[in-house]
Amino acid sequence: MVSIHPVSDLHSLLALEKVKPDAFLGGGPVLGWGRLYGGQVVAQALRAACLTVDPPHRPQSLHAYFVRAGDEHQPVLYELERVRDSGSFATRQVVAYQAGGAILNMIASFHAPEGGTEIEAVVAPDDVPEPEALPDEPTNLLFERRSVAWRVDPEPYELAWMRARGDLGDDPALHACAFAYLSDEFPLGAALGAHPLVPDWERVFTASLDHAIWFHRDVRADDWLLFELRGGGVADARGLGTARIFDRSGRHVASIAQEALARERRR
Repeated sequence: MVSIHPVSDLHSLLALEKVKPDAFLGGGPVLGWGRLYGGQVVAQALRAACLTVDPPHRPQSLHAYFVRAGDEHQPVLYELERVRDSGSFATRQVVAYQAGGAILNMIASFHAPEGGTEIEAVVAPDDVPEPEALPDEPTNLLFERRSVAWRVDPEPYELAWMRARGDLGDDPALHACAFAYLSDEFPLGAALGAHPLVPDWERVFTASLDHAIWFHRDVRADDWLLFELRGGGVADARGLGTARIFDRSGRHVASIAQEALARERRR
């Protein structure tokens, strides 16, 4: 493991080191992939932004572009610009750097909670097995996942439970960052599920291009969350995946969108 400090869980992954005003350093576990898991960079970029925003503001949304693949053997430097602060909203731009240059560019918005009308217009899927009734799917990432359903006809569709490993406490900003870590696991598969070459991973090169999250309600990332994902087809070597996320009580807590690239590998 090469890191500024040992990383064994999401608490340590999100414990960034301040190196100067509005600049933070983050590390992660070496998984043997060569590249960084995209969810790590999004989560740490959001965490860096959170560290410059005063309560009661909480993450409202983020929009991130993956500029190039990160190297899991190098730490990541997150540099921030304080775009705007107001009583209701705050905006931050974060650029993640490694030795080769920028690897991620993200803008994040924060909102102070407001009272008012609340309408549940999105309904969670019916008759979904509880996560405890499903087999665990081993992963060396810092979460648990359990699949419920997957199909590609008539459209790519996936249903799965996920949660962060370990107790994350009660800080809503930390849970939002941990959710950002989880959020990069499934969308690429949904985005490219209709591509005829995607099941043959040796023949196709894939990459996440951009990633967006909207936080509708407070989310607990260390409790089971239900991800309902759909793919929108593929054109110009790109596919779009969207997801609605529900907590165990059926509340719609967040939404995700990700565009992904798929190219046939040249021999």
